[in-house]
Amino acid sequence: MAQSSDAGTAPLRLLVVRASFAALGGAERDILQVIRSAVDRWSIGLATLELTSEAEALLEGAAVKIHRPRTPHYWADGALAELSARVSRDAQKAWGKLEIPWSDYDAVHLTACKGTLEILPHIPARIAVHYHCLEPPRWLYEDILHRRPNGTLKRPLWITKLIFTRQRMRDKSFVRRLISRPHSSISGNSLWIQRRIHEVYGLAMDASKGNGEPPKRDERGRPMEATHVGHGVEFKRWPKKANKQEKEELASIENLPKDYIVTVGRISHGKGTWETMQSLTGTDLAMVQIGGGDENDRTDLVNEGKRLGVPIICMPRLSQAAMCGVIRGSRAMVSHAYREPFGLTPIEAMAIGTPALMVDEGGFNCTLSRVDSGRLLARDDAAGWKNAYLDAKDPVLREAWAKAGRPYVEEYFKVDVQIEAIERMLQP
Repeated sequence: MAQSSDAGTAPLRLLVVRASFAALGGAERDILQVIRSAVDRWSIGLATLELTSEAEALLEGAAVKIHRPRTPHYWADGALAELSARVSRDAQKAWGKLEIPWSDYDAVHLTACKGTLEILPHIPARIAVHYHCLEPPRWLYEDILHRRPNGTLKRPLWITKLIFTRQRMRDKSFVRRLISRPHSSISGNSLWIQRRIHEVYGLAMDASKGNGEPPKRDERGRPMEATHVGHGVEFKRWPKKANKQEKEELASIENLPKDYIVTVGRISHGKGTWETMQSLTGTDLAMVQIGGGDENDRTDLVNEGKRLGVPIICMPRLSQAAMCGVIRGSRAMVSHAYREPFGLTPIEAMAIGTPALMVDEGGFNCTLSRVDSGRLLARDDAAGWKNAYLDAKDPVLREAWAKAGRPYVEEYFKVDVQIEAIERMLQP
């Protein structure tokens, strides 16, 4: 197999696969960041069924071969599509029609999203495959995404489980197919997701393994366990001090409160948006939510905020500079997300000196427990949250948190660390 572009070796010829970039959330931005940063180190192709113009712009002209359908891929929706697993079946057919020059690649890096694993039957046996399972699909294995932002169920759970039966079967079948391939591997993006892979798919795990440490293999080279590959931060996008563009874009934002916390992610129960709002009751802090959401959910959130005396400002996607400015000007980055797979937003906040106040669950516990740059708090610790908001206002403590945060992120979460971890996972 081709290796990374160290002196005297050929560059890794890697095909990155993600079925859709339409959401353009943290997962999509992360893989685009990796491609941008590794383009001088690897020979890279990108295979996708849906690449929006906004996502393509984030490649910033990087020398990447893009393989995509000539006409936009149609994603079926509705109850019948869910019952029949049509999205999965359609994606498998679409990958088969895509003209990918497999002789140009030695390895494939799959990143989890709907329709991605369905490329597996079309990948030649000689090619190494790494599946970065950011999380086993939550809509198939958990009830969190089947709840309204206030936590109430959208439908009885037994109906939800029935609807997704075929999709669960197909998902597990593709994972079995993956781990039956020699030189394949599957990783979570944190120790938390490494454990979830074990729970959902039955693959062994070793919690002592380091970031990007390859799995044990059997005599045929097949993986015997799941490992993990963490995410990274591109520091030029998260500068220590505000630059001119950031200041100008921040000044153009209307109705930004004077004293506020910021939470990032689409309004949802999974992101804990409702609980973050409730935690601000009686603090005189406003909540700025970045990431948009359903119009009805926004209305309900704002109205509930008025009832509780918590001003709510909902913002759509922001430019990178504007987002830096809003986060930098906040009291803290806050999240009550349920079982967050990794938690990139607190890492990004710490990179620019903003403390992170996170619920002590999932990936947050894995990534933040080693640094004193904010707080990890129990979900139901109302007094603890209020004290943390006060502590984040203390200039001496806030400065100490800021000084601890960026060096920690620079040591463990540079994008180069992520790139090197991916390379180790693809070693024969």
